[in-house]
Amino acid sequence: MWPEVTHLIAAYNESDFIDEKILNSLSLDYPEGKMKVVLVTDGSSDDTPAKALAYDEVTLFHEPERRGKIAAIHRVMSKITSPVVVFSDANTLLNPNAIRNIVRHYDNPMVGVVAGEKRVLSQEKDTASAAGESLYWKYESKLKQWDGEWYSVMGAAGELFSIRRNLYRPVAADSIIEDFIMTMGIASEGYVIAYEPDAYAMEFASASSAEEMKRKVRISAGAFQAMGRLTGLFNIVKYGKLSFQFISHRVYAGHSRLLA
Repeated sequence: MWPEVTHLIAAYNESDFIDEKILNSLSLDYPEGKMKVVLVTDGSSDDTPAKALAYDEVTLFHEPERRGKIAAIHRVMSKITSPVVVFSDANTLLNPNAIRNIVRHYDNPMVGVVAGEKRVLSQEKDTASAAGESLYWKYESKLKQWDGEWYSVMGAAGELFSIRRNLYRPVAADSIIEDFIMTMGIASEGYVIAYEPDAYAMEFASASSAEEMKRKVRISAGAFQAMGRLTGLFNIVKYGKLSFQFISHRVYAGHSRLLA
């Protein structure tokens, strides 16, 4: 009994890649008629919206004003009725069985979120920085596996994750890593975040060391912001294992990324 799924993609000026992303999304292996592909392109000033309109199987939401990814997602979530929502970034490609491998976790009623895996694709021109980025994500994937085996993954990365639609809660518009705050908020309600390594999003490494540094700074800043907004998770008496994982893994990770 496969539930209906909405695959939600937020894209901003992705004209060079959007056709490939849409074709990849439409080719994913899931029962016919059970998956909707929804694209939101608020603020895009190139022809991303026009290209998306060429696909009858894709539902497009577009507004000319750019108010940020969080606002765009929130606007569209109010129109989604499927019990499961899968989020993926517009610059990633998913493996064919990604949706099936994610959705099967919802047979467990305690699973509120499923975190996929991010894989960095290599190119001949890749630098040492790109190799380091790939190694970092392999390390993160291993941590997710161990977290999930012990109790719950500590948040999900925006490249690929899923939630139960009825557990969606808006996050503050200025959130830096909104995917982490959203999914940990669900965990704080008593649900677990499952990890599915056989659902993965593939993307190329950062274009340069400077871009990689910007990404690290953003993640580090987001980690500290999240600690301030998820203070309840420090209550180990109330949250037990979840609190222990949050303190020992996420808090440490925020400091180590900043120092790196």
